[in-house]
Amino acid sequence: MKGYPTAPAISILDTCYDFSSYETVNIPTIGISFKGGLTLDLDGTGIIYAVAASQACLAFTANKNDSDIAVFGNVQQQKLEVVYDVARGKLGFAPGGCL
Repeated sequence: MKGYPTAPAISILDTCYDFSSYETVNIPTIGISFKGGLTLDLDGTGIIYAVAASQACLAFTANKNDSDIAVFGNVQQQKLEVVYDVARGKLGFAPGGCL
């Protein structure tokens, strides 16, 4: 992402870019790794939150402390079916979800 010009932050999303001068943009591959060895690869809609071509941000924000709880947000979950097995303490993912 170093090759793209930066743009102002959107609320808590502080890593933003101006893509207005580009016909195509290469979005990095990003996977979320969970305990137990699961890595969930995100598609572009779970990586970039765009207000306009001139203001698009990585859809992630930092915790103040590495030991703080992390939130797997609604942007990342939009194209997924998420199954919560509370009784067994497990979480599952499948393609689909809200489009």
